[in-house]
Amino acid sequence: MYESFFSLKEKPFALTPNPRFLFLSKTHNEVYAHLIYGIESRAGFVEVTGEVGTGKTTILRTLLSHLDESKYRVAFIFNPKLTAFELLRNINREFGIDDDGASNPDLIHSLNAFLLAENEAGRTPVLVIDEAQNLSGEVLEQIRLLSNLETEDDKLIQVILVGQPELRHHLSDHSLRQLNQRIAVRFQLRPLNREETASYILYRLNIAGRPDGNLFSAAALKRVFACSGGIPRRVNLICDRSLLTAYSEEHGIISARDVNQAVKELAGMGEGTQSNFDMPWKVVVFAAVAMLVMLVGFFQVSSYDINSEEALVQTEPAPIIEKNTAQKAESALLIDQKAAQKAEPEPEAPFQPHPDSLIASCNALLALWDISPLASGVSSEGFDIDQQFSLRGFRIARLAGDFETLSKFNVPLLVPLPEERGGGYLAVLGQTSVGMWSIAPAYQGRETLSTSELNDLGLQMALVPWIDFSSIGYVA
Repeated sequence: MYESFFSLKEKPFALTPNPRFLFLSKTHNEVYAHLIYGIESRAGFVEVTGEVGTGKTTILRTLLSHLDESKYRVAFIFNPKLTAFELLRNINREFGIDDDGASNPDLIHSLNAFLLAENEAGRTPVLVIDEAQNLSGEVLEQIRLLSNLETEDDKLIQVILVGQPELRHHLSDHSLRQLNQRIAVRFQLRPLNREETASYILYRLNIAGRPDGNLFSAAALKRVFACSGGIPRRVNLICDRSLLTAYSEEHGIISARDVNQAVKELAGMGEGTQSNFDMPWKVVVFAAVAMLVMLVGFFQVSSYDINSEEALVQTEPAPIIEKNTAQKAESALLIDQKAAQKAEPEPEAPFQPHPDSLIASCNALLALWDISPLASGVSSEGFDIDQQFSLRGFRIARLAGDFETLSKFNVPLLVPLPEERGGGYLAVLGQTSVGMWSIAPAYQGRETLSTSELNDLGLQMALVPWIDFSSIGYVA
């Protein structure tokens, strides 16, 4: 529809995986190299994980299209919700094995004969299973048994498991430890950062017939990244709809306003396409925040409560409260001052941020989303955390509660430490195992703390970064 208006030969942001449009960012180059290495070295098992829409299937299709057919035989399974028997039968069919085996042993016997013949012919069979996070434990165990098909020198089949991050957690289950130990190559595909997102957009425009690539303004590119989180599929959705929006308004250049309108429509405010617009997991924090507002009345949270008359997310930055003006300063943490005065015991003094830990903990959180860190010269004195995160596409929500309560949301947190615990900030990045949490910077020489240890620190609130889709009309 809009192609001729923008002098494009084809749609640059189609959702169908197309190897011609493959953009290899740093992380995509790395995963591609890991896949090639795993196959050529006959490593046995390769695991690739990534969030929905990060480009896993596109990379797979590109890889498979470049494998020399004289050296490799490929079976591609993209519907893993099968029984062990159905999986074996599908594998044999994908490899072209004419077999009507009535049992698992019959199918494995036929597969083994095929693999031996391919090995003698100098070809490597490669089994690729997409959406592998949906595999049952029974099926995963059957896949492990395939690794027993080998000669004295080589594995007869190379298996690539591709799926969402749940796959990694699934494989860490004790019952699957034998399979987990056999995975020789692993890689986690990360979203694009802001610079890569802009390059990705320009690259696809170039392939589609606009080598100058100047269809999106700088503000529009920034807005696309903020709203997509660097997930290629979301970038495609937003950019395609932005082009349509600009075309309908006869705008020759896509502006940030066009992007905002496109996102509103994709979020269901215009055309009801929310089911096709898979928002980043961080957006779920907004719903979690709303839920906490409803539930907070049931929690007795130390000396603090949430002020129900104030907005949960501040539009003005929270001031740093000095000790000598503590009793005169208004609360910047959305905590009801009257409730705080009535509660016992009253805090001796407001929290004073440590000069280094605030910056370090912020950078640790930003690294989770592969977003550029704060500049090395940034000082915590007068530091505006709301502004810094806003520049990177986030808003900050402030929640009251002890750590046990806050941890139930299972999202990264920035928590201030009470002065009696040394002051400063900690970033709680996520669970490393049940009841153990990764933190940054290190606290008393430790990089992990248990739930009970974090609870014992006397934490009373947390800052939660989130992407605000409800105010998408605001252009930063």
